[in-house]
Amino acid sequence: MDKKNISKIVKASGVSSGEMILIHFWGEDDDKDIANHFMVAVAQMGATPILLQQSRSLNRDIFQAASESCYGEPYFDLFTKFDAVLDVFAYRPVILSYEIDNDKFELYRKYMAQLFSKLMNCKRFAQIRIPTAANAEESGLDPQDYIQRMERAYDIDYTAVYEACRQAKDRFEGVNKVSLRTGEDCELSFELTDRAWHIDAGDGDLPCGEVYIAPVEDKTQGTVYFETFYLDGVPYEHVLLQINDGRISGSNQSEITAFFERQPQENRVVCELGFGMNPHVTDLCGYTTLDEKMYGTFHIAVGANTMFGGANAASDHMDFVGHGKIVL
Repeated sequence: MDKKNISKIVKASGVSSGEMILIHFWGEDDDKDIANHFMVAVAQMGATPILLQQSRSLNRDIFQAASESCYGEPYFDLFTKFDAVLDVFAYRPVILSYEIDNDKFELYRKYMAQLFSKLMNCKRFAQIRIPTAANAEESGLDPQDYIQRMERAYDIDYTAVYEACRQAKDRFEGVNKVSLRTGEDCELSFELTDRAWHIDAGDGDLPCGEVYIAPVEDKTQGTVYFETFYLDGVPYEHVLLQINDGRISGSNQSEITAFFERQPQENRVVCELGFGMNPHVTDLCGYTTLDEKMYGTFHIAVGANTMFGGANAASDHMDFVGHGKIVL
């Protein structure tokens, strides 16, 4: 990722003069230049950058040697001082990828849980996936394809995307019911009373570009059609989902019906309605992190939504992206 895009990301995340910003970097020393560029970009905004690196190889050695006394409340209280966290990962966070003694791994797990309990209380928390071959592994894409798609998605006019998101949000403000029309005759209705729309234009999950809401959980009704429907990375063509009282109740394809029948009830609840707003995501590839940001698409999700104003606590959150028309 080049310095120009890093500077744009830092500015879009909301960093301002005088703030304390934690660069929480997941990567080895070989990739540390990325963290250093974020540090410089934060300083250019007049804020104070502080680096915490999570290296898998170093964490292996530290926690193999550590004891309970190493990380107490005074340590974790240090992380209550930050205005924002830029969670930058060159590879998948938290996973250690090394074998260590069971009691030591439990100490590592406890450390991460306590750390994130503090970090999530900061005013802002942005997750930034770096276009690397290591991150490409979870996408299912060829590494070079992944890197090119991600770099395009990051190289946007963040001010323009925010303004487009704001206008979309304003269009929906005060609207209690909407319908989504897809395919030839499918229609899905959502109840939105007392729920708020959210904008992701650089201060949340990056690459960014979406507006989204948690619809009332037991009120979504109807059918929705997807030309291509990705489930666990597997594409299915011409998929129709039936939704009754807010839960997926069936599909026109037996494998998809069987998948949802195996899920706990809370993981079948329609928990999100959103619209992609990133003009540099131009086609669907099966990687939801990009697909749901594609300009002109909708996405619905099933599962957890308590983190953005919903009431459905669940163990998972799965997004499905398609094309359709919204009717107020």
